[in-house]
Amino acid sequence: MNKFGSKSIKTILVIVGVLIAIFILFATQMLVNRIQKRETQIAKLYAKSLEYIANDTSGSGEYSFIFNEILTQIDFPIIATNGNDDRVEFHKNIEIDSTLPKTEIQSRLLNLAKEMREINPPIKVIYRDSIVIYHLNYGQSSLITQLKLFPFIELAIGGLFVIFGYVAFSYIKKNEQSNLWVGLSKETAHQLGTPLTSLLGWLAILRETSPGDPMYREILDDIEKDLDRLKKISTRFSKIGSEPTLQSENLCNIINEVYKYLERRIPSLISADGKVSKKIDVKVKCSKDIHARVNKELFEWVLENLLKNAIDAIDKPVGTIEINVEERGKEIILDVKDTGKGIDKKYKKDIFRPGFSTKKRGWGLGLSLAKRIIDDYHKGKLILYDSVIEQGSIFRIKLSK
Repeated sequence: MNKFGSKSIKTILVIVGVLIAIFILFATQMLVNRIQKRETQIAKLYAKSLEYIANDTSGSGEYSFIFNEILTQIDFPIIATNGNDDRVEFHKNIEIDSTLPKTEIQSRLLNLAKEMREINPPIKVIYRDSIVIYHLNYGQSSLITQLKLFPFIELAIGGLFVIFGYVAFSYIKKNEQSNLWVGLSKETAHQLGTPLTSLLGWLAILRETSPGDPMYREILDDIEKDLDRLKKISTRFSKIGSEPTLQSENLCNIINEVYKYLERRIPSLISADGKVSKKIDVKVKCSKDIHARVNKELFEWVLENLLKNAIDAIDKPVGTIEINVEERGKEIILDVKDTGKGIDKKYKKDIFRPGFSTKKRGWGLGLSLAKRIIDDYHKGKLILYDSVIEQGSIFRIKLSK
């Protein structure tokens, strides 16, 4: 049993992706915090310069030069309000329509200053250590805004790339599997064809030369049935990869034919009084007039796989298999329910994967092939509808009427 399946690989990829995303967000946030601290220091220096200029009585102009030529080169938005925060004294790096009335400009700037105070506490500019002449409100530079958005943009682009890569990889993988299925099926049909033709010829000779013993005739009839069965299997394999012909068929008749063939496979029980009974009771609930467009040979193949799996799953002394067919609106629902050992839910998505099997024997191809026949050729749906450990499973086929 393959425990390290596609689900485990996807889980690991998701965890790695989340860790990378957390690292990017953390690193970007650290960089943003460092730039914000730097801008706060510059804003404080700006406020100190204003304060010194307001208190400078010498008129030397040295600090005026620093204020005009150096500190004014900062690029983050600044709005200086008066001590009561009810009037804007000046602003910097704020884009606003100068054609608006002055009262409207003041109102908008005051609202912006209020928003800035929610981001950064304002810096006071004090005259002669007692009078607050300005509240210096400052916001974030465009660089910080871009840095905050950058990881999300990066993650979005990375996510789109991962989705594109996943879809492309899935398409290539599915295409390779399809080519493998077709090649394997065609080769199997070809390999079966030659010995079948020879065996049919030998059977015809045996019938012509056989004695009149009824038992001998019965043996030849059984051989002929088995050869017909091999011919049907060869026909099924030859249709894989080709567009199958769909015809309206009575599903109940198909189910009964498949059941009659598999009835011999069901083990028998012999009681103490010598009575023979079947270990597994098969119940078919199907209205006689339920028809669907199917390819009979391929659809029989699907039913055989589901019934064989159900028989193998029943490891108790006795069990039951129920086949229920009903029409629901525009769909036909066919359920195959067994009272077997059930399937663990963690394998629910893996059971249709080629090569996956919970049994000790087998190639793990039956359910994968059955799903391909229903989903791709009949445009329907084959799913594991429900499964409970030690209680049984329900496989469901959905077909369009």
